[in-house]
Amino acid sequence: MTTTTVRGQNRKSVDMIMVDDPWAERLLFDDAIAAVQSAISEEHSKTLRRHARASCLLDSLKEHHNHQNQGGEELDKCLHQLVLFVERFVPYLDLVDACIETSLDLAGWLWGIIGLVFEIGREYAFILVKAMDTLAGISTVLPDYQHLHDQHKHKLHIINDERWRILLSYVYADMMQHCVDLYHIFCRASSGVALRHVRLCPSPTILLWRPLDSRLARLEIRIANYKRWIEAEFACQPEDDATKELHRRKYTEFLTQQAATDNHSSTLEDSRMAKRMRRIDKIKAWLSNDCAYQDVYEHRMRQRHPQTCSWFLEMEEYCAWKNFSFYQGLTSNFDDLEETWHDRVLFVQAKPGFGKSFISGAVIDDLVEEAQNLNIDDENETPSTVFFHFNAAHSYCIHPIDAFRALANQLIHIHRHSRLTLDTVSLLMRKTPSHIRASPDDVVGLLSLLLSQHPTFLVIDGVDECVDFDHFLRTLGEICSKTDTRVILFSRLSVRPELDLGNWAIDPSRVVTLAEGSNRQDIGRFVSETLNRMADKGFFGISMNRDLIPQVAEQSNGVFLWASLVVKYLQSPDLSPDERRVVLEQIHQLEGLESIYEHILKTLDLRPDHEKLAINNILRWLSLSINRLCMPGFQIATAVEYTPSATDPSVLSTFYDSLPQLTCGLVEVTDCSAVFAHRSVKEYLQSPASSTSPFTQHNTAEPESHKHLAARCLSFLANPKPNPPSPNPATSPPSLSPSSHIPPSISRSTDSGYKSSTPSLIFPVHPLSSPPPTTTNSPPLPFHPFDANTPFLRYASLCWPIHLTRALSQQPLPSSYSSSTTHPTSPWLAPLSAFLTSHSAVTAWVEASWRFNLPPNLSRLIPLLEALKAVVPPATVEGRELRWVVKGIRELCGACRELRDGFGTAVGKDPGLVWRWRGRLGGVAGGVAV
Repeated sequence: MTTTTVRGQNRKSVDMIMVDDPWAERLLFDDAIAAVQSAISEEHSKTLRRHARASCLLDSLKEHHNHQNQGGEELDKCLHQLVLFVERFVPYLDLVDACIETSLDLAGWLWGIIGLVFEIGREYAFILVKAMDTLAGISTVLPDYQHLHDQHKHKLHIINDERWRILLSYVYADMMQHCVDLYHIFCRASSGVALRHVRLCPSPTILLWRPLDSRLARLEIRIANYKRWIEAEFACQPEDDATKELHRRKYTEFLTQQAATDNHSSTLEDSRMAKRMRRIDKIKAWLSNDCAYQDVYEHRMRQRHPQTCSWFLEMEEYCAWKNFSFYQGLTSNFDDLEETWHDRVLFVQAKPGFGKSFISGAVIDDLVEEAQNLNIDDENETPSTVFFHFNAAHSYCIHPIDAFRALANQLIHIHRHSRLTLDTVSLLMRKTPSHIRASPDDVVGLLSLLLSQHPTFLVIDGVDECVDFDHFLRTLGEICSKTDTRVILFSRLSVRPELDLGNWAIDPSRVVTLAEGSNRQDIGRFVSETLNRMADKGFFGISMNRDLIPQVAEQSNGVFLWASLVVKYLQSPDLSPDERRVVLEQIHQLEGLESIYEHILKTLDLRPDHEKLAINNILRWLSLSINRLCMPGFQIATAVEYTPSATDPSVLSTFYDSLPQLTCGLVEVTDCSAVFAHRSVKEYLQSPASSTSPFTQHNTAEPESHKHLAARCLSFLANPKPNPPSPNPATSPPSLSPSSHIPPSISRSTDSGYKSSTPSLIFPVHPLSSPPPTTTNSPPLPFHPFDANTPFLRYASLCWPIHLTRALSQQPLPSSYSSSTTHPTSPWLAPLSAFLTSHSAVTAWVEASWRFNLPPNLSRLIPLLEALKAVVPPATVEGRELRWVVKGIRELCGACRELRDGFGTAVGKDPGLVWRWRGRLGGVAGGVAV
């Protein structure tokens, strides 16, 4: 029995109304308030402020915003959007108050739930903007209640019958349900009562659930139909009951029809599931995450020896951290979360090569497998596990934002069927253009929200390889301070989190240092099984003292990497059985990573010349490449010579798979790339300790290495294979006129490596005719990346100037030149000369640079080449060729500038046009193909 009555009429119980129309059974004000009461958490129900007037709500929010001084422009925008809704909806409540006498605090509950959404959502300001934008959007389709009330208030006592009041209550119920939906996004709580199902489903049935953006679209359609009804109702003459009944019937029939589309259907369910997955794909693209970290995890998982790392999984500190409960109530209590966040973080440290990455992989597997059995909480969601591996060998695995993008991406994927996550995704992507990418603040905000929605373990490995560890840990601390997530981090001993970060530092009691002998049994088991298996196969000859095997594990000093490298060293085909036995007998001489690296490099130096050349090439690319190459690109780059056969897939695959054996374990091959077996390999190659080795990448040898890398890039570009003209479009390109403005990304381009400055070909531009109008719409062609068939093209085009610039700027110029002097132009001069004399090579380079959005700029090379030219006598063959190249580079650079300044806009839109143009110089200048 409701307590609602009508002003100016006798009190009448709504429950006693007998109508045939299911839409007119009862007022929904009670249901709306009951839904809010059942939805909000116990903590929030105690603190919810039921503002009697909207002005009180706005004043309270503004006062709190000014006092906290956080959120800035985003919260200001939220307040502005809320004001738009309030101004439109307050007259509705005034209309209800004028027509219906009720003891229910309709305004108080509505402003209360909106205020609650605002308060808990302010921690995720950019998402709150999206939430408040939905209210602002709803305000644009609401009827102008103030106008209706002012113009027709004399009719209120006439049209104010019971059915009219019931229909009037639907909008209030819709608003309350929408606010509850927004509340759930920001608070991990019970699902509450679905009001839309209370009234839209008069008979029991299976209903299809819809994501928030779909529900919002249907809500706006309902409001639009509601608006037509109420405006028509007010426009009717008081005595025209038939017309009023017709409008009411149209409105209720629409509601019935809309509700009927929610009935379950396997065909509809499949279609809607596909749409949901498209939403997931869209937000993944928005996050723009790179998956290189997964490659590291999967590779280490395959390498991990069975039954290892169990000692860590049984450690008291780890078990206590793992079994610490996720408190449902804590997710909305930011004060408690901030006070206790240190208790939810475990920092694990050990020396380099200890095996931390293997342990982190074991932790990931343990948390995933044991999630259902953890002594955490039987009533709530099973915790999920997401991870990230920082890796200095991957350019997309070194920045803090790389980790946060990856973690958010994993959570989106894991919970892609969660209604809460789908609501969040649909809210964020509702008005987000497909080409927009998430900013770092957006990523961190989304990650924080997802962690507040779902109990989660975070496993972060290699944090010492993060380029900005302080920022990473500080941001992670801020995330932990408002979520109940559990975090375990692995790093080297060099990281001191308790000293570096002030108030956000990890508590010293939460830092676990793994002792040297902790993994002794794991190392012993691995060494014993592997070396005994090798002995059975005859690696050590027919007579071997197997008592020597345990000494290897004892000599490791807890460094699993050292033991692994010793095993790979002993498996080298360069060692005879007798030499392997000597290594075991004198294993103390290999103690330490530097010692084993030294012995491996000495062994590699005994290889045939062609193998040493290949090994040196591989080590150069892994040590000094500007960006990590994809696997096909790396295969081409590391070919001993660039020839057409160097791109044969079967040849490349065989060569690529042999890298671990070829390099004696220094290089490993994963599913996606080739990497050093450990970060310490690169550190040793670039250290003074390796300076006497022919494979060193120490700074004394770095200029020479850059010369070789530049030469490889130029050889690739000069080869005929990557140089065919781009296919011209079916229609002629638009006519070209000198552009007065250049796109900002081009005009600001500098030659800092991956930044160049204009397309190259120096061809005079002949205006082209405008394309004829098309009369039919052709279906879009499937998208194929420009460099799909030439995976090394991007790197070679963009990076050869960088490598050559670094080589020339780092090498000391000889004070005098003689025939006995090491040629300062070897090995890059000949490939550069061949490149400049090839019309198709230069044109392809220009087009590629523009297509990769980094127009070429060679201006930094010119003074370096001039300085070198001054010390190389012109009478020599090398001197003459160098002067020719310098002149060609000057003219090429000038032509690039001319094309950028005169036609940058057109070429930026269609880089393929460079194949049809010639610059003002025309023909050949200085022998350079221009």
